[in-house]
Amino acid sequence: MITTRNLFAAFALGLALAVPNLAFAQYGGQGLGSALSSNPMSHQGQVKPGVDDIQSNAATETPFKIIKDVKLGLKDADPEVRVSELEKLRGLQDPEVNQILVDSLSDPDVRVKIKAIDILGAREANAAVAPMSTMLFLRSTEPIVKLHLVAALGRIGDTAGVMPVMQYLGEDQDERGRGTAVFALGEIGSDKAVPLLNAVVAQDQSETVRRLAKEALQKVNGEMPTERAKTVAANTDKENQPTDQKLAKLREMDKKMEDMER
Repeated sequence: MITTRNLFAAFALGLALAVPNLAFAQYGGQGLGSALSSNPMSHQGQVKPGVDDIQSNAATETPFKIIKDVKLGLKDADPEVRVSELEKLRGLQDPEVNQILVDSLSDPDVRVKIKAIDILGAREANAAVAPMSTMLFLRSTEPIVKLHLVAALGRIGDTAGVMPVMQYLGEDQDERGRGTAVFALGEIGSDKAVPLLNAVVAQDQSETVRRLAKEALQKVNGEMPTERAKTVAANTDKENQPTDQKLAKLREMDKKMEDMER
């Protein structure tokens, strides 16, 4: 009887010890990321926190996905949300981007319209010249929006925008507006603007506007580079910069970072 009891007790003890191990194995154990593990990050398995997440997100953030998200965001009732969504398109190289920006010119909120105009100008979107020129002379277009339209037409630099800007210059009585217009004409660089620019130099009451008109004439005549030409030249210089100069700049940046960490 005693032997039987001892055998039963031994069997029960063995079963009790085996059950946790069985459960441990079923839930993966420490090697596979168990909740029973002493390592709080073991449930992540073999995924390296942070690095893998960033790489995974970068891989999924394709132009198609960004554009899809932007289209959805542009339906938001909050203008600030729509503005931030448009900003995501600034550096995106996709043929659909410019059309989304052009469509946003009709947004009911001034902030959204201005954001779309400014990004189209920065992208030098020639396809936007026609709708922007039309918008420039609509009575419903706000004065501040017109100012941004003129500046954007100058940044785009398409000669199709010269006549709308000249007409705006002839109608606008505000010094800021006239100054923006003559600057834009200089950036476009069309000979058609020369007579009007000469008249501004001779007759405009603002010294600032007259100076800008003189500079615009110099740009048209090729005596002074446009802002676009300066940007192209600067980018070319960066590409052609000798390797030793690039390394020197990198070392200088590293030193500054070290000094900041001290």
